[in-house]
Amino acid sequence: MYTLHSLFLQSMKTKLFLFSFIVFLFAHPLNAQKAQSKDLTLEATLNLQVGGAPINFEISEIRMRYFLTNKLALRTKFAFDFTSGKDYVYNPMDPTAMPFTLESNTTDLNLGIGIEHHFTGTEKLSPYIGAEVGFGISGKKTTGTNTYDGLTMSEGGAFIAQTTGASSIYAGLVFGADYYIVPSVYIGAEILYGFGYQGYGNRQVWNNYTQTTVVNSLGSGMGFGLGANPGVRIGVKF
Repeated sequence: MYTLHSLFLQSMKTKLFLFSFIVFLFAHPLNAQKAQSKDLTLEATLNLQVGGAPINFEISEIRMRYFLTNKLALRTKFAFDFTSGKDYVYNPMDPTAMPFTLESNTTDLNLGIGIEHHFTGTEKLSPYIGAEVGFGISGKKTTGTNTYDGLTMSEGGAFIAQTTGASSIYAGLVFGADYYIVPSVYIGAEILYGFGYQGYGNRQVWNNYTQTTVVNSLGSGMGFGLGANPGVRIGVKF
């Protein structure tokens, strides 16, 4: 749910990012076009949020690379996401009754390291292949008021559902390209094919009717697959 305050903060963050990017374009010395030995690149993956929500940019991933040679680079990436929300559910048979509420918080943290080999390409285009390994952890907590199960209304009821111990690991090959729109500033895209394992953790549920906690394992999954970030990578070379 968007409030005037949250929309204002989102707008300010977007404007600050765009302002910083424009300042960099004019202030950074524009020498060599593509990254070379001992260069450092810093980039963010931007997702354009559309649909029912107001249009805004969201940074989903930060990545840094260090070029050991003109063609070989080490890479590391970091992604963190925290979301929260509160829903109100009313009884259709009695609109004047108190609604039951569900308030949830979700946290995701992902880290990855890898290596890239860049091909000659063109003056502005730098295609590459590479390998990456990474891991992630996540958790979720939902608190309900005036409900025992999060599905139906029960005045005076309360429950807490919490998912803990969820984690993932992956290893795979990456294929991508950087395109330098001006010297030292590029956009790019990338796909990954590899193996992943996902442990969904345990779900603990408590309510004030039974005064007990029920714990269930959510299982796990694994397999090979193709993945791509739908956002646009935009970065700078130092």
